[in-house]
Amino acid sequence: MIIQIFNPLLKRCNNQFFKTILFLCLTIWGIYLLLPIPVWAEPSTSLEITGDGVTTPVKFTLDELKEMEQYQHVYSTVNTWPTKRWYTASGVKLRELLDLAGIKEEATQIKFISTDGYDVTLTTKELLKDQRFYFPGLKENHPSDGSIPGSSDGALEVEPILALLSAEGSDDPEAMNGRDSLLLIFGQRAVTEQTNNLFLKYVTKIEVLTTPPEKWDSPKASLPDGTVVPEGVMLSISNKGNNEDKIYYTTDGSTPTVNSPMFNWSASRWWPLRDDLDSVNSPIKITEDTVIKAITIGPGKEDSEVVTFTFTVDHSGKTPDPTKVPGGPPTGVSLDRNSIDIKQGGTFLLSATVAPFNADDQRVIWSSSDTSVATVDTRGLVTVVGPGSAIITVKTADGKHMATCVVNGPKEQETSEVAVVTEIPPPEIEEEESLSEETVPEDPMVEETSLEEKEGVPEETLIRSQEEKEIQEEESEQELSVPEGKGQYLAEIKDVAEALQATDSFKEQGEAVSPRVFEMSVDEGVPWPIEEDFDKDGLFSTMIALFFFCSGAGKKYREYVKEL
Repeated sequence: MIIQIFNPLLKRCNNQFFKTILFLCLTIWGIYLLLPIPVWAEPSTSLEITGDGVTTPVKFTLDELKEMEQYQHVYSTVNTWPTKRWYTASGVKLRELLDLAGIKEEATQIKFISTDGYDVTLTTKELLKDQRFYFPGLKENHPSDGSIPGSSDGALEVEPILALLSAEGSDDPEAMNGRDSLLLIFGQRAVTEQTNNLFLKYVTKIEVLTTPPEKWDSPKASLPDGTVVPEGVMLSISNKGNNEDKIYYTTDGSTPTVNSPMFNWSASRWWPLRDDLDSVNSPIKITEDTVIKAITIGPGKEDSEVVTFTFTVDHSGKTPDPTKVPGGPPTGVSLDRNSIDIKQGGTFLLSATVAPFNADDQRVIWSSSDTSVATVDTRGLVTVVGPGSAIITVKTADGKHMATCVVNGPKEQETSEVAVVTEIPPPEIEEEESLSEETVPEDPMVEETSLEEKEGVPEETLIRSQEEKEIQEEESEQELSVPEGKGQYLAEIKDVAEALQATDSFKEQGEAVSPRVFEMSVDEGVPWPIEEDFDKDGLFSTMIALFFFCSGAGKKYREYVKEL
């Protein structure tokens, strides 16, 4: 469409100055698209609650929601940068809406879907059963830096709601408006919990599910459990995503919870933009014998298993820092899963661990035994593309060590109907004698002109018709002439009427027709001249169309940074 618009314009105005101005305008427009400006989507006009986790699916109009009892409160929140914020919101309590739909006891997950295609899934435990609060002391100790915890004193329990009116970044009710309606908003379980990224705008549908939620992967430490370390060694903890999956830990041997210190304050999506990452996600300094327990807690999944890391400190100064000692070549590699079941189109990120932890070469190579079932990229991200099973293999870079994981996609559908194919033997064709140049066969398709038809025709007309026929034959021979040395053509006529009459399909046609088959043999190919026409204007138009297409990434980028 874009090419059709620009191509005629460029051909009419074949001016380099014009093209330069147009290119500059498109460049400025592309930069504008990439700027983190707000993107407006249509607010919700209705709300549908459905899924196998409710007994009575319901649908409400916006007016019906406005007539329900409204709940208003100030909410404290932190995003994944992290930055502290206030929200003021007024709307309908979520649990009251779910009660109207008859939420079942076995409901495990609640999926919220917005008009702009985004969705958020939370467990019923974290959203409806766990207590959630407004912390008025959120901004104590620092007004905005979410990695510096505020005070939990004076916390007030608040309800999760779908807000018809809200004010982002404000605790003033006068600032509320319906721009983000319907807005999913809820309180924090701890003053450090990052919930702002889960406040979904323009909610139009809620799916209540009974599918058991998955479990977050347990954290890993940068040093193996039981390592003897020198005093002052620095320890890092990580997990697969390092985004919404937050790591909470303790150093006194107690079990970590959402109220424990957080390790990965800033989500990995922001790491390329932060110069102060080490001061935000700061490593743990080990100065004495320490027992560290860690857990992954995040939205939409069950908490991970608690893992324990024990470190003994050598105060003599003789033990080298294991993080600075070369570990030599790899001695093995392992995966965090032996087998996984994924639906078609689903993905799963496998995690490979090379031993020892400080091996000189930590690189690994991924491969799939059947790419028609599952593919894997260089990060270990598995994508199921078809039914069946495949084996994902990871090898160390030297190829000496490997580990595997069986990926089970959907089962192949077995069809009840079996197609029966009946082979019809090829008809026997009687070979005819080759025709010499002097012999002209009678064409059965052409009937000879009867003498009665010739009578009464003037002799001059017959002579003129004969001359015209000879001229047409000469022209036809000239058109079919082959350049010398380029090839020879031989046409043979074979009557296959009898063979076709042997088939049932031919009998159904009624009156038989005598077809002719021409076989052509070529000794050498005849080159055809190829006219090359390089359309510069068409190429430029194609580049413009590609630019328009790629600039759509600006919208995704703006949505990506909307937390800021």
